[in-house]
Amino acid sequence: MFKPYIMLDKITDIEIGDLKQLGITTIMTDLDNTLLPWNSNRYDLSLRKWLNQMSKNDIEVMIVSNNSYERVEKAVEELPVSIVARAVKPLPFVIMNHIREEKINPANVLFVGDQVMTDVLAGNMAGLKTVLVKPLVKTDAKKTRVNRFFERPILKIMQKRDKNLYWKDSLNDRN
Repeated sequence: MFKPYIMLDKITDIEIGDLKQLGITTIMTDLDNTLLPWNSNRYDLSLRKWLNQMSKNDIEVMIVSNNSYERVEKAVEELPVSIVARAVKPLPFVIMNHIREEKINPANVLFVGDQVMTDVLAGNMAGLKTVLVKPLVKTDAKKTRVNRFFERPILKIMQKRDKNLYWKDSLNDRN
């Protein structure tokens, strides 16, 4: 349940051609340390460019966060994304309900996040392809530090069992 479909350095490594090849129409992504640093609302211009490319190619990007709607909206008010707040990750129920309500085929969804124990677990339990990305900044909020402590050994064990589980350059780089 903790194993991601693939591991990438950052969300902007996901390219349109790879998404089209996989039939992906929706990207559900974590906010903190995946799209933006957890302690800042500043985003890199490459993120804005990437989000615009997604929008132009009819790939919907949804922020799926455990934060309040107000916190998420304030952080991304200028970005072309939709918001699913108070997601209670790692539980998959809010994610699954949103997919059902929006009539999205789960096979067409990619779930992206920087934490194994919340994002990857939630996405996997919801039956989605999951992408683990490296955190944008080295520090974490207090509540996240506990998860990081446990996820490091889990990731190492999974990498020992699966020699193909390492950081890749693109979604196409699965072998």
